[in-house]
Amino acid sequence: MYIPRCYLIFIPAAFVIIAVAFSHYGLVIPLVFAADANQSINNTLSQIPPVKFVYANHTYDMLPFVVVDQDGVKKLNFPHLADQYKPIAQISSDATFNLEFSTKPREVNAFGIDYDADTTEVNPLTKVGKYQYSFGKLNGILTLEVRAIYDDGKYVTYTGLIKINKPSNGLGDLGQQSTPSGNQSAIPDIFS
Repeated sequence: MYIPRCYLIFIPAAFVIIAVAFSHYGLVIPLVFAADANQSINNTLSQIPPVKFVYANHTYDMLPFVVVDQDGVKKLNFPHLADQYKPIAQISSDATFNLEFSTKPREVNAFGIDYDADTTEVNPLTKVGKYQYSFGKLNGILTLEVRAIYDDGKYVTYTGLIKINKPSNGLGDLGQQSTPSGNQSAIPDIFS
């Protein structure tokens, strides 16, 4: 395809002229909108009641993820994934933990979510008390997702990456060899 030489000079010159013209008008407007968008997100963040994960006398801040209110749906953050972040806490799967709300919600649900699975796995957690839960039989590094609905109708999800360990059930010493005494024989190591 043949392009005349005058066009090779004209086309870049036209882009420069357009860029200069838009820089005079166009950059001011997007900066104003960007400031409004950032201000809107900052206002939203300041209006979200904080939630803490409480376990073994330690508290851990949970990250607000999605907010639904009269202004619509806002995705504020993304859940932290195990290949990018360290878990905020470790807990035995049979242990209980609490959720601490600065503003009490009218409804709360908690889930253990594996975002790293081929298909995202969502598991409801065992509710032990009003704001107390257990991971039940789940283990591994999962995202704790707390879904809260407040009296003003605001729906907020919070996330935190948690490492859930299998419980120690007292069977760990079955495979250990012991010295027999009397007529007893040693239990063979069938678990190795």
